[in-house]
Amino acid sequence: MDNSVLTLATTRRGEIAPQNLGESYLKFEVGQNTQVGLPMKQVQEVMVLQPRYLTPIPNMRPGLLGLMHRRSRVLWVMDLAMLLDVGRLDYSPQQYDIVILRTGSISVAAAVKRVDGIAWTLPDSLQPVPSHVTKGLIPYSRGCLLQAQDVIFMLDGEAILQAPLLQHS
Repeated sequence: MDNSVLTLATTRRGEIAPQNLGESYLKFEVGQNTQVGLPMKQVQEVMVLQPRYLTPIPNMRPGLLGLMHRRSRVLWVMDLAMLLDVGRLDYSPQQYDIVILRTGSISVAAAVKRVDGIAWTLPDSLQPVPSHVTKGLIPYSRGCLLQAQDVIFMLDGEAILQAPLLQHS
């Protein structure tokens, strides 16, 4: 494919978005130096949440931080790094970066270390997940992207929403 000519479109904010670079995804960091991406079609919203708006629930499973209210809905907030077994968040921050995942009618809020923005990838640029990564990351990954010296694990929102951590909660 010839990448020398890009078809551009204007996004709602007036930014220029490349059209022939394939699928857009939200890029963010979870755990220590672990970059992940989630297809934009599975991202409902990205926001910042102050801890006072997070309601902890006693005796919950590790990895569930509590409940939040957003747009007339109550959502579970999970520590995505803990689910993926790549560390855990600082639980005493000034604010949480939240990614609300949605597939169909199911939504959940994932607290992440840092949101880095939107990027694009061609479907055939996805590589298999290396076997040496932490085993917790494998069931929730569709593959990985190699960009410069970074490895970005592409997540599957549907698999995350089916995680045992979120069942019977």
